[in-house]
Amino acid sequence: MQSDIPVKEVMTTVVCTVKMTDSVHNLAKKLVEYGVGSAVVLDNGLPVGIVTEKDLISKIVARNKVPSEVIVEEVMSQPVITINPNTSLREAARIMMKRGIRRLPVVNNSGELIGIITDNDILSVSLDLGEFASLITQDAIGYSSQVVEGPVIEEEEDTGGICDKCGKYTDKLYSYNGLRLCEDCADAEK
Repeated sequence: MQSDIPVKEVMTTVVCTVKMTDSVHNLAKKLVEYGVGSAVVLDNGLPVGIVTEKDLISKIVARNKVPSEVIVEEVMSQPVITINPNTSLREAARIMMKRGIRRLPVVNNSGELIGIITDNDILSVSLDLGEFASLITQDAIGYSSQVVEGPVIEEEEDTGGICDKCGKYTDKLYSYNGLRLCEDCADAEK
């Protein structure tokens, strides 16, 4: 991955946003409309919080609250961590890992929202997953690990599921280049 690429090259510029006074019901409708898992909360055009699917589950569903009776301000996570458009992908990934978050709103010099970058955005542009995996290992564990060249097959923790290649159910899945494969399909990929 070219880690010096600025996030402005990868970020999504159409961001799902809500106001602090919007109901959670309206927020949920917007999330569905945009097909995303989070919304940035704006106050006077500036990001002041973020609401994720996790927030909705833990603060609304798990507490059996009525979404139309709760406002966004009550469930949003704050303060929101933001970055500028010239932040590198490597730095954005480090911030996400350090803070345990998956989304970073991107703001201009005036603090106005101009985009958002997610962990999936970073992974989707990664041409060299080995470098990204090394970055994760180095930051999370504190040392640099050797990156193995070529495909990696690992036995999955869960015992069964549907093979991503052939579609059949199997009692044991293997991870191969990001796919969950049955034994036959994993052997065929070697």
